[in-house]
Amino acid sequence: MDTHPTRRRLLQLGGAGATASLAGCTQFDLGQSDDSGTETDTESAAELEVDREPDMDPEDGITAIVQPDQEEFEALEAEIREEIESGDLEQMEAQVEFQRRQAELTAASAAEFESEFGDDDDLSIEAGIAEAGAFLLDGSDERLVDTLRNGEVDGLIPGEEYALMLEQQAEAPAPGDGSDAEDVEDTDDAESEDDGEDDP
Repeated sequence: MDTHPTRRRLLQLGGAGATASLAGCTQFDLGQSDDSGTETDTESAAELEVDREPDMDPEDGITAIVQPDQEEFEALEAEIREEIESGDLEQMEAQVEFQRRQAELTAASAAEFESEFGDDDDLSIEAGIAEAGAFLLDGSDERLVDTLRNGEVDGLIPGEEYALMLEQQAEAPAPGDGSDAEDVEDTDDAESEDDGEDDP
């Protein structure tokens, strides 16, 4: 009888607590605009050698999440708070700056993971999104569970979650694409035409 855990039970055996703590990981910024409408710059974040688009069906793999140490996040929060108190950053600017630096920290951790485990014979990195710290992995169920048990990753979630991250990235507006300006121009043109129709 096969004693290896099935792919369906992999996340359960990996630890519900670890996956639950990452329930919102698909909402990573990924360069999307925040509530203020300001675009978060992630261009300075580290890049991965692996492509973002996988060759395999994401549902056939497992999404692994890699995050910086909690101490790094706490230090970043302290830095931003200090810059706010000193007047170097406004509250809204601080939010954008925090997201930018957070993405850089996460991307650095992702690049480190790829460098360390890219040549792992028992683990295949199929795709990755640096600023989200997300990787689509393939391998035996036992090896995948071990990545979590050994602390090599911070969480494991279903492979389809990786596909959702890619969709969010594709839907994010490109910086400076001028779409808002075009919308305003179209509205102005429509109003002008309506005014002209009202004239005798």
